Amino acid sequence: MITPSTPTPNTNRPLASERLKQGSIYTQKDLSAIYAIKDASLNNGIFRLKEYDSVWLFITEHKTSDRTPYVDSLEGDTLHMQGQRLGRTDALIKDHRLRGLELLVFYRKAKYEHPFAGFRYEGIFNYHSHTGSTPTSFVLNRSQATANEDFSHEIGRQLDNQGDFNPNDLRDARTRVLSSIVRRRGQPQFRKQLLEAYQGRCAVTACPLQQVLEAAHIHPYLGAETNVVSNGLLLRTDLHTLFDLGLWWINPVSLRIEISEVLMGGEYGSIEGRSLALPKNESEHPSRSALEFRRSAIANR
Repeated sequence: MITPSTPTPNTNRPLASERLKQGSIYTQKDLSAIYAIKDASLNNGIFRLKEYDSVWLFITEHKTSDRTPYVDSLEGDTLHMQGQRLGRTDALIKDHRLRGLELLVFYRKAKYEHPFAGFRYEGIFNYHSHTGSTPTSFVLNRSQATANEDFSHEIGRQLDNQGDFNPNDLRDARTRVLSSIVRRRGQPQFRKQLLEAYQGRCAVTACPLQQVLEAAHIHPYLGAETNVVSNGLLLRTDLHTLFDLGLWWINPVSLRIEISEVLMGGEYGSIEGRSLALPKNESEHPSRSALEFRRSAIANR
Protein backbone atom coordinates (compact mmCIF):
# COMPACT_ATOMS: atom_id res chain seq x y z
CA MET A 1 0.00 0.00 0.00
CA ILE A 2 1.16 3.55 -0.72
CA THR A 3 0.83 6.57 1.52
CA PRO A 4 1.01 9.64 -0.77
CA SER A 5 3.03 12.59 0.41
CA THR A 6 2.31 16.28 -0.15
CA PRO A 7 2.26 17.06 -3.88
CA THR A 8 5.77 17.99 -4.98
CA PRO A 9 6.03 18.00 -8.77
CA ASN A 10 9.48 16.86 -9.87
CA THR A 11 10.37 17.24 -13.51
CA ASN A 12 13.93 15.98 -13.01
CA ARG A 13 12.86 12.33 -12.98
CA PRO A 14 12.33 10.48 -16.25
CA LEU A 15 8.98 9.16 -17.47
CA ALA A 16 8.51 5.39 -17.56
CA SER A 17 6.38 5.67 -20.71
CA GLU A 18 9.48 6.52 -22.73
CA ARG A 19 10.69 2.91 -22.37
CA LEU A 20 7.40 1.18 -23.14
CA LYS A 21 5.83 0.30 -26.48
CA GLN A 22 2.16 1.00 -27.04
CA GLY A 23 0.15 -2.21 -27.50
CA SER A 24 2.89 -4.55 -26.26
CA ILE A 25 2.26 -7.25 -23.65
CA TYR A 26 4.19 -7.00 -20.38
CA THR A 27 4.11 -9.21 -17.31
CA GLN A 28 4.87 -7.65 -13.96
CA LYS A 29 8.04 -9.74 -13.98
CA ASP A 30 9.02 -8.15 -17.31
CA LEU A 31 8.49 -4.68 -15.89
CA SER A 32 10.46 -5.57 -12.78
CA ALA A 33 13.41 -6.55 -14.96
CA ILE A 34 13.18 -3.50 -17.27
CA TYR A 35 13.10 -1.00 -14.38
CA ALA A 36 15.12 -3.00 -11.81
CA ILE A 37 12.19 -3.00 -9.38
CA LYS A 38 12.55 -4.88 -6.10
CA ASP A 39 9.50 -3.42 -4.41
CA ALA A 40 6.90 -6.16 -3.81
CA SER A 41 4.10 -3.56 -4.08
CA LEU A 42 4.53 -3.84 -7.84
CA ASN A 43 1.95 -6.61 -7.54
CA ASN A 44 -0.66 -4.12 -6.31
CA GLY A 45 -3.21 -2.73 -8.71
CA ILE A 46 -1.84 0.80 -8.27
CA PHE A 47 1.94 1.19 -8.17
CA ARG A 48 4.01 4.36 -7.77
CA LEU A 49 7.37 3.96 -9.50
CA LYS A 50 9.80 5.76 -7.19
CA GLU A 51 12.56 6.69 -9.63
CA TYR A 52 10.15 7.90 -12.29
CA ASP A 53 7.32 10.43 -12.46
CA SER A 54 4.89 7.61 -13.22
CA VAL A 55 2.01 5.71 -11.62
CA TRP A 56 1.07 2.30 -13.02
CA LEU A 57 -2.50 1.05 -13.02
CA PHE A 58 -2.89 -2.72 -13.47
CA ILE A 59 -6.46 -3.46 -14.52
CA THR A 60 -8.06 -6.90 -14.85
CA GLU A 61 -11.69 -6.59 -15.92
CA HIS A 62 -12.86 -10.07 -14.92
CA LYS A 63 -11.27 -10.98 -11.59
CA THR A 64 -10.62 -14.44 -10.20
CA SER A 65 -12.53 -15.37 -7.05
CA ASP A 66 -9.55 -14.71 -4.77
CA ARG A 67 -9.27 -11.05 -5.80
CA THR A 68 -11.15 -7.98 -4.56
CA PRO A 69 -14.14 -7.58 -6.90
CA TYR A 70 -13.42 -4.05 -8.07
CA VAL A 71 -15.58 -2.88 -10.98
CA ASP A 72 -13.26 -1.93 -13.85
CA SER A 73 -13.75 -1.67 -17.61
CA LEU A 74 -12.05 -0.10 -20.62
CA GLU A 75 -14.39 1.16 -23.33
CA GLY A 76 -12.49 2.65 -26.24
CA ASP A 77 -10.53 5.60 -24.84
CA THR A 78 -12.40 5.72 -21.50
CA LEU A 79 -11.39 3.72 -18.44
CA HIS A 80 -13.80 3.20 -15.55
CA MET A 81 -11.95 1.93 -12.49
CA GLN A 82 -12.24 1.76 -8.74
CA GLY A 83 -9.45 2.86 -6.43
CA GLN A 84 -8.17 0.98 -3.41
CA ARG A 85 -10.66 0.26 -0.62
CA LEU A 86 -9.07 2.65 1.88
CA GLY A 87 -8.41 5.32 -0.72
CA ARG A 88 -4.72 5.66 0.11
CA THR A 89 -3.69 6.08 -3.51
CA ASP A 90 -6.68 8.14 -4.63
CA ALA A 91 -4.71 11.40 -4.53
CA LEU A 92 -2.11 9.99 -6.93
CA ILE A 93 -4.87 9.65 -9.50
CA LYS A 94 -6.90 12.78 -8.78
CA ASP A 95 -3.89 15.07 -8.46
CA HIS A 96 -1.51 13.43 -10.92
CA ARG A 97 -1.16 16.60 -13.01
CA LEU A 98 -0.33 18.74 -9.96
CA ARG A 99 2.25 16.18 -8.89
CA GLY A 100 3.76 16.00 -12.37
CA LEU A 101 2.87 12.31 -12.67
CA GLU A 102 1.79 10.33 -15.71
CA LEU A 103 -0.80 7.55 -15.34
CA LEU A 104 0.10 4.42 -17.30
CA VAL A 105 -2.58 1.79 -17.85
CA PHE A 106 -1.86 -1.94 -18.20
CA TYR A 107 -5.04 -3.80 -19.06
CA ARG A 108 -6.38 -7.29 -19.62
CA LYS A 109 -9.86 -8.75 -19.88
CA ALA A 110 -8.96 -11.78 -17.75
CA LYS A 111 -5.88 -13.02 -15.90
CA TYR A 112 -4.76 -15.41 -18.64
CA GLU A 113 -5.91 -13.44 -21.66
CA HIS A 114 -2.22 -13.02 -22.55
CA PRO A 115 0.74 -15.43 -22.05
CA PHE A 116 2.11 -15.67 -18.51
CA ALA A 117 -0.73 -13.48 -17.18
CA GLY A 118 0.60 -10.43 -18.99
CA PHE A 119 -1.08 -7.06 -19.49
CA ARG A 120 -1.48 -5.02 -22.66
CA TYR A 121 0.11 -1.60 -22.27
CA GLU A 122 -2.64 0.84 -23.23
CA GLY A 123 -0.59 4.00 -22.80
CA ILE A 124 -1.03 7.27 -20.91
CA PHE A 125 -4.39 8.21 -19.40
CA ASN A 126 -5.57 11.37 -17.65
CA TYR A 127 -7.94 11.87 -14.74
CA HIS A 128 -11.39 13.07 -15.79
CA SER A 129 -13.70 12.70 -12.77
CA HIS A 130 -14.57 10.61 -9.73
CA THR A 131 -17.54 9.73 -7.55
CA GLY A 132 -18.05 8.04 -4.18
CA SER A 133 -15.39 6.68 -1.84
CA THR A 134 -14.09 3.46 -0.27
CA PRO A 135 -13.65 2.64 -3.04
CA THR A 136 -13.67 5.75 -5.22
CA SER A 137 -14.93 5.27 -8.77
CA PHE A 138 -12.72 7.02 -11.32
CA VAL A 139 -13.15 7.93 -14.96
CA LEU A 140 -9.91 8.31 -16.92
CA ASN A 141 -9.48 9.27 -20.56
CA ARG A 142 -6.74 8.14 -22.89
CA SER A 143 -4.37 11.04 -23.57
CA GLN A 144 -4.47 12.56 -27.03
CA ALA A 145 -0.80 11.72 -27.51
CA THR A 146 -1.54 8.03 -26.94
CA ALA A 147 -4.63 8.18 -29.13
CA ASN A 148 -2.57 9.79 -31.89
CA GLU A 149 0.00 7.00 -31.60
CA ASP A 150 -2.75 4.41 -32.03
CA PHE A 151 -4.06 6.39 -35.01
CA SER A 152 -0.59 6.58 -36.56
CA HIS A 153 -0.11 2.83 -36.26
CA GLU A 154 -3.47 2.26 -37.91
CA ILE A 155 -2.70 4.69 -40.75
CA GLY A 156 0.66 2.98 -41.24
CA ARG A 157 -1.04 -0.42 -41.38
CA GLN A 158 -3.54 0.85 -43.95
CA LEU A 159 -0.78 2.35 -46.09
CA ASP A 160 1.17 -0.91 -45.96
CA ASN A 161 -1.92 -2.75 -47.21
CA GLN A 162 -2.72 -0.38 -50.07
CA GLY A 163 -0.52 -2.22 -52.53
CA ASP A 164 0.67 -0.83 -55.83
CA PHE A 165 0.24 2.75 -56.98
CA ASN A 166 -3.22 3.39 -58.38
CA PRO A 167 -3.58 6.60 -60.48
CA ASN A 168 -7.37 6.31 -60.26
CA ASP A 169 -7.19 6.87 -56.49
CA LEU A 170 -5.50 10.29 -56.61
CA ARG A 171 -8.59 12.18 -55.45
CA ASP A 172 -8.84 10.07 -52.31
CA ALA A 173 -5.08 10.39 -51.83
CA ARG A 174 -5.38 14.20 -51.92
CA THR A 175 -8.03 14.02 -49.16
CA ARG A 176 -5.71 11.91 -47.03
CA VAL A 177 -2.80 14.28 -47.58
CA LEU A 178 -4.85 17.37 -46.70
CA SER A 179 -6.19 15.64 -43.58
CA SER A 180 -2.64 14.80 -42.57
CA ILE A 181 -1.55 18.43 -43.01
CA VAL A 182 -4.41 19.70 -40.85
CA ARG A 183 -3.55 17.23 -38.07
CA ARG A 184 0.14 18.10 -38.28
CA ARG A 185 -0.45 21.85 -38.05
CA GLY A 186 -2.14 21.36 -34.70
CA GLN A 187 -5.56 22.14 -33.28
CA PRO A 188 -6.93 25.10 -35.32
CA GLN A 189 -7.69 27.36 -32.34
CA PHE A 190 -4.30 26.68 -30.71
CA ARG A 191 -2.52 27.40 -34.01
CA LYS A 192 -4.54 30.59 -34.51
CA GLN A 193 -3.50 31.83 -31.06
CA LEU A 194 0.17 31.12 -31.80
CA LEU A 195 -0.04 32.82 -35.19
CA GLU A 196 -1.35 35.93 -33.46
CA ALA A 197 1.15 35.80 -30.59
CA TYR A 198 4.16 35.35 -32.91
CA GLN A 199 2.78 37.76 -35.52
CA GLY A 200 2.64 35.03 -38.14
CA ARG A 201 6.37 34.27 -38.09
CA CYS A 202 8.38 31.20 -37.11
CA ALA A 203 9.85 31.69 -33.62
CA VAL A 204 13.26 30.50 -34.87
CA THR A 205 13.64 31.63 -38.49
CA ALA A 206 11.03 34.42 -38.76
CA CYS A 207 9.63 32.62 -41.82
CA PRO A 208 6.30 34.38 -42.64
CA LEU A 209 4.83 31.70 -44.93
CA GLN A 210 1.79 30.55 -42.96
CA GLN A 211 1.33 27.43 -45.10
CA VAL A 212 4.43 25.91 -43.48
CA LEU A 213 3.95 27.16 -39.91
CA GLU A 214 2.74 24.72 -37.26
CA ALA A 215 1.64 24.76 -33.63
CA ALA A 216 4.23 22.89 -31.57
CA HIS A 217 3.73 21.89 -27.93
CA ILE A 218 6.62 22.36 -25.51
CA HIS A 219 5.22 20.02 -22.88
CA PRO A 220 3.63 17.06 -24.73
CA TYR A 221 -0.08 17.38 -25.43
CA LEU A 222 -2.13 16.09 -22.47
CA GLY A 223 -5.53 17.54 -23.23
CA ALA A 224 -7.06 20.98 -23.72
CA GLU A 225 -5.28 22.42 -20.65
CA THR A 226 -1.93 22.11 -22.47
CA ASN A 227 -3.24 24.13 -25.44
CA VAL A 228 -2.07 27.46 -24.05
CA VAL A 229 0.22 29.89 -25.85
CA SER A 230 2.88 29.71 -23.11
CA ASN A 231 3.14 25.94 -23.80
CA GLY A 232 3.50 26.43 -27.54
CA LEU A 233 5.84 27.60 -30.25
CA LEU A 234 5.06 28.62 -33.81
CA LEU A 235 7.56 26.68 -35.90
CA ARG A 236 8.34 25.99 -39.52
CA THR A 237 7.38 22.42 -40.46
CA ASP A 238 10.90 20.99 -40.58
CA LEU A 239 11.91 22.62 -37.29
CA HIS A 240 8.73 21.30 -35.65
CA THR A 241 9.68 17.76 -36.67
CA LEU A 242 13.24 18.13 -35.37
CA PHE A 243 11.91 19.70 -32.16
CA ASP A 244 9.55 16.77 -31.57
CA LEU A 245 12.45 14.37 -32.19
CA GLY A 246 14.45 16.08 -29.44
CA LEU A 247 17.21 17.21 -31.81
CA TRP A 248 17.03 20.79 -30.61
CA TRP A 249 15.62 22.49 -27.54
CA ILE A 250 15.57 25.84 -25.78
CA ASN A 251 17.67 26.84 -22.80
CA PRO A 252 15.05 27.81 -20.18
CA VAL A 253 17.29 30.54 -18.71
CA SER A 254 18.80 32.26 -21.75
CA LEU A 255 15.99 31.31 -24.18
CA ARG A 256 18.65 30.44 -26.72
CA ILE A 257 18.56 27.39 -28.96
CA GLU A 258 20.71 24.37 -28.22
CA ILE A 259 21.15 21.49 -30.65
CA SER A 260 22.18 17.85 -30.54
CA GLU A 261 25.36 16.50 -32.11
CA VAL A 262 23.25 15.08 -34.94
CA LEU A 263 22.56 18.59 -36.25
CA MET A 264 26.07 19.98 -35.80
CA GLY A 265 27.94 20.61 -39.01
CA GLY A 266 24.80 20.40 -41.14
CA GLU A 267 22.40 22.96 -42.51
CA TYR A 268 20.62 23.24 -39.15
CA GLY A 269 23.82 23.94 -37.24
CA SER A 270 23.30 27.65 -37.83
CA ILE A 271 20.35 27.80 -35.42
CA GLU A 272 22.57 26.94 -32.42
CA GLY A 273 22.78 29.85 -30.01
CA ARG A 274 20.07 31.77 -31.80
CA SER A 275 17.70 33.72 -29.54
CA LEU A 276 14.08 32.67 -29.67
CA ALA A 277 11.66 35.31 -30.97
CA LEU A 278 9.15 36.16 -28.25
CA PRO A 279 5.55 37.40 -28.31
CA LYS A 280 5.01 41.04 -27.33
CA ASN A 281 2.71 39.96 -24.51
CA GLU A 282 4.92 38.66 -21.69
CA SER A 283 2.17 36.32 -20.44
CA GLU A 284 2.45 34.49 -23.78
CA HIS A 285 6.21 33.91 -23.52
CA PRO A 286 7.23 30.22 -23.45
CA SER A 287 6.89 28.72 -19.98
CA ARG A 288 10.36 28.30 -18.51
CA SER A 289 9.22 25.33 -16.43
CA ALA A 290 7.86 23.66 -19.59
CA LEU A 291 11.16 24.34 -21.38
CA GLU A 292 13.08 22.84 -18.44
CA PHE A 293 10.76 19.81 -18.43
CA ARG A 294 11.44 19.19 -22.11
CA ARG A 295 15.19 19.65 -21.82
CA SER A 296 15.33 17.24 -18.86
CA ALA A 297 13.21 14.69 -20.71
CA ILE A 298 15.63 14.79 -23.67
CA ALA A 299 18.65 14.46 -21.38
CA ASN A 300 17.15 11.37 -19.75
CA ARG A 301 16.36 9.51 -22.99
